[in-house]
Amino acid sequence: MGLANDKIITQVENLLRGSVVIPSIQRDFVWMRPDVRDLFDSLYRGYPVGALLLWKTNLTVPFKTAAVVQADKSTHQPLYLLDGQQRLTSLAWVYRPDSKADGRLIDLRFDVRTAEFVNPSAVQGKDPLLFRVSTLLQENVQYHEVLNAAGVEYSAPHFGAWMQRLQKVHDIRRQEIAVITYESDDYEEVAELFARLNKGGRRLSKGDLVYSAIAARWSEGLDTMDSFHQELRDSNFALNREAVLRLTSLLAGTGAHHIKLIGADMDEAALKEAWHSTERALRFAIDFLKGECSIPRSEILSSPNVTIVPALLLHHRDGKLRPGEAQLLRRWVYTAMAFSHYSLQVEGKLDAEARLIKSRQGEDLFAELIRRASGTRSLDSALHPRDLEQKYSTHPFFKLLYIAALRGTARDWATNIAISDQPMNTGATIEFHHVFPRARVQGTYAKEEWNSLANLAFITGQTNKMISARLPSQYMAEIASERLAEQWIPEEPELWSLDRFPDFLAARRRSLANVLNGLLGLPHYDAQASHPDTDELPADEELIAEDPTAPTLIGTEVQKLRTEQGVEIHAVYEGRRTNAYYDPSSRTVTIPSGPGRGDYETPSGAAVAVVQALNPHVNPNRNGWSFWTVTATGLLLQSIR
Repeated sequence: MGLANDKIITQVENLLRGSVVIPSIQRDFVWMRPDVRDLFDSLYRGYPVGALLLWKTNLTVPFKTAAVVQADKSTHQPLYLLDGQQRLTSLAWVYRPDSKADGRLIDLRFDVRTAEFVNPSAVQGKDPLLFRVSTLLQENVQYHEVLNAAGVEYSAPHFGAWMQRLQKVHDIRRQEIAVITYESDDYEEVAELFARLNKGGRRLSKGDLVYSAIAARWSEGLDTMDSFHQELRDSNFALNREAVLRLTSLLAGTGAHHIKLIGADMDEAALKEAWHSTERALRFAIDFLKGECSIPRSEILSSPNVTIVPALLLHHRDGKLRPGEAQLLRRWVYTAMAFSHYSLQVEGKLDAEARLIKSRQGEDLFAELIRRASGTRSLDSALHPRDLEQKYSTHPFFKLLYIAALRGTARDWATNIAISDQPMNTGATIEFHHVFPRARVQGTYAKEEWNSLANLAFITGQTNKMISARLPSQYMAEIASERLAEQWIPEEPELWSLDRFPDFLAARRRSLANVLNGLLGLPHYDAQASHPDTDELPADEELIAEDPTAPTLIGTEVQKLRTEQGVEIHAVYEGRRTNAYYDPSSRTVTIPSGPGRGDYETPSGAAVAVVQALNPHVNPNRNGWSFWTVTATGLLLQSIR
């Protein structure tokens, strides 16, 4: 990394000549006219205005059209402007007004009487003592002639002082600015550097950077990609850019590590072909997830990456499955969700699965996919009721039980109308209901019991209010027995009393375990059979928000903690502090630097990465909700779930 001081005007001219270009990862020019005015005021007063960061590389890096008209580039490799675009472009616009790419000139004036820079109104524009800054910045300016032309005679009392002020404006071109030149041929490394430089605004993800790079090579690319994302949102299946780009990269043949999409061999034609294949594949996959798997919207998925395997498979099969394969693919989807298949090592898993899809056929393919998605569990090991202990509404099991209720056409307990995931009537919105109301059990039983899956059911908001704080022994007699059976409520009335609450939970866990076993294609739980212990990766389920409304909502108090990058969190492990950001909407964690640097789909995934980086010799399993601390409050991350 080189550091030098250079004249501001030299760097402006480098930009205008095209020897400095704007890499595609840069955002568009966003400064307003007052920002340009304030920059010149700072330079006039000698205030520091920061440094320029240039990237020197041998790579063929995609770059975007600058907001200035640049001359034809020389045969030499250009330098890429990573930091300072807004400042350098503003200077160029004022120094050479005809360089503004859109042709709309910036009329920046200098009021010689007050030594202030002005964006003049129409009336002010006629004031002869408001001098165009572009005129004053040119070489060999004759200040006395400028003043004379404005009607200021040599004999005027302020002539000498005003001439000095005009010269001071001119001298801005001679001022020096720190120029840092960063040399690297690793695009991903530079993308990470750029993301950190821009942390003052919304932190850019690697997906954002790759999208920008694609758009720089494909003229209609950004509009095409944004249009498809809008189509996904309109169909209630919005997916983040990272997942979509992983699929695009796999279809392009560059692997799931999507940063490779900006390699030199990916020209406009290749990118267009890969993207159009992505759209086709995702349409196949979403139709399958909605129709075959009864997953009505993307928020129900445990990870957006679950869409990728169905998309790849259906793309290669032209949207057709052989008899029996739909059920096997559906089983894979549920298995990948149940055991948080994509909580760690996403790209590696997807690369392996893409190879399987190309190399294997029939039951052999699906058996291997399901085995991999099962993690450390035996492929045909039934879920035991104890697997549901201390599992809450944030666990994937809860989402699968919701899917099971939709597939079984469960009906609301009061209206006897089938529950709908997206009703028109707001009162029919589904909420998770504590079968034994919290107000009646929280003083007697532990939160791990009354907040667990076994005490939750799916009913409408209206019905939830009607039940209020009544015990099951008081309200269940009013509900049709088939309604209770649809949500696996123990039918024995004696279990509905407060003193039998632990027995109710045990009985319902047995039923729920077999509901999940049915979805996952696992054997029915047999109380007499042995049940091997498993060594699963930690799931993010230790505590849920107590708000009885839909679990996808984020409370206003949590929103107050959010910065542009997310909620600031940190962890101290092995005496070292690691800073990160938590996104309450997706429950993802980003570690911008240091041990475990990267983006993770769960707090536990991020925690495991930190432990592996700092202490690779220990079992890395960690519960992320108790590993991370909310920096603003000092409380564990589980406090804002």
